[in-house]
Amino acid sequence: MVFAEIKPQIEQLPHDERVKAMAYLKHLLRAENPAYQRELAQRHAEMDAGKKVQWEELKRQLGLS
Repeated sequence: MVFAEIKPQIEQLPHDERVKAMAYLKHLLRAENPAYQRELAQRHAEMDAGKKVQWEELKRQLGLS
C-alpha cells in the first residue's frame, strides 16, 4: 500500500480521527528512533527506582486542585 492509496481516505476522516491518525504516525516514527528508545528506557529506569509523581501532586503542579 502506498500513501496515494490511503490519502483520499484520510481526507474523508473527521478532524478528531485525523488527529488520532497523526498521533499514531508520530508514535511510529519516534518508536523507531534509537535516541527516543534510550530516553524511554532511562525514564522507565527512573520510575523503577522510585522517581514517580503521585496523582495528587501532579494535579497540584498543573494547578488543577
